[in-house]
Formats: sequence, C-alpha cells, structure tokens
Amino acid sequence: MSVPTKKDVDLMSNLMKMMNGQKPTTITETTTHGEPIDKPIDVSSGVKRSDIDAMSKIMRGFSEATTSVAHKVKKTITESTKTEKGVKVGAFSVEKNKEERYDILDTRSDSVLFEDIQLYETVCCIANHLNEGKTINSPEIMEIIRINELFDRHYSSAIQHKNSYQVAKRAVNEGRMDIAQARFSQSKHEASKLKRKISNLYENIIL
Repeated sequence: MSVPTKKDVDLMSNLMKMMNGQKPTTITETTTHGEPIDKPIDVSSGVKRSDIDAMSKIMRGFSEATTSVAHKVKKTITESTKTEKGVKVGAFSVEKNKEERYDILDTRSDSVLFEDIQLYETVCCIANHLNEGKTINSPEIMEIIRINELFDRHYSSAIQHKNSYQVAKRAVNEGRMDIAQARFSQSKHEASKLKRKISNLYENIIL
C-alpha cells in the first residue's frame, strides 16, 4: 500500500480549508530527502488537479487498508468450519474431549498434536497458526503454550486454596481460613491476568 507523502497531506489540508472558506497556506515542495526546493506549490483559490490527485491518493490508502482487514476476517471465517465435535480450521481440528477440555488434531493424519487444553481461545490461536504454516515449536505457538501453562498453574492453585479454605472453615480455624483466602485471591488474580493475555492474542489473530 502506498503511503501518502507530506505533500499529499498538505494539499489535502489546503483543499479542506478552501472547501470551508478558509485561506490556504503556502506550501514549499521538498526533495525525497526532505530538503526544500524553490518552486512553491500553487495554493490560489479553486480546486487544482494536484488537490484532486492528493485526495485520491489518501482515500485510496484508506480503502486499501480497510480491504486488507476485511480480507483477513473473511479468510478466518472461510477457513473455519463447524463440525460435530468442534471446529475445523483448514487441515486442523479443534475437538472437545471427555474431560470437557480441548484437543487439536491434524485431520490429514488423524494425529493429536495438543490435548487437554482448557481455554478455547488457546486452541483457536494454535490452530490458526498451524493453518498458516507455522510449526508446533514456532515462537508464536511456544509463547501461547507458555502463557497457557502459567494460566493452568495459577488456576489449579486457586482451586486448591479454595478447597483449603473450605476445610479450614469446617474446622473453624480462622487463621488457616485467612491464609487460604489470601492465597486464593492471589492465584485467581494471576490466572485472570494470563487469561486476558490469551484473549488478546486470540482477538489479534481473529481480527
């Protein structure tokens, strides 16, 4: 996509000023290295061909950027197909297992690549990267797995501390209740932060 130059932007600015009845400013042309040259740009009243060209170039840039985003969304939707067990993304399938967690399979060999992943956003991120041709040990996938493992660790700790709190409560042990409550809150907080990270990665891939 071609990027509008400073000249294009200045011409566009002057055009908008003239359309609003304001006085345009004098603009000096520059070389490709940003050095001014003697020839001033015509800013007299009336819409010039150069103004029209500048506007067209800027609007074309916006149009190309919008088309690029729309194509990426369309590609994601097109390549994702709902199945009886889950979702198929290209040559890879995301399926829910008996433990209500997610597995990722390579449909070409019917082999399990990843299994027992709790978060749907995690498996979708991995499946999309695999479908783009990235390997299972690529930096992008390894980073998602790293964050997901930390999430699992803090999530499991939160459950453990919650159970400890219930045990202490039944024993009417307020000291242990306070400790368990504090540890539960900390683990829950860390798990929530990591889940937000994964959700952000998911949104970036989908959009």
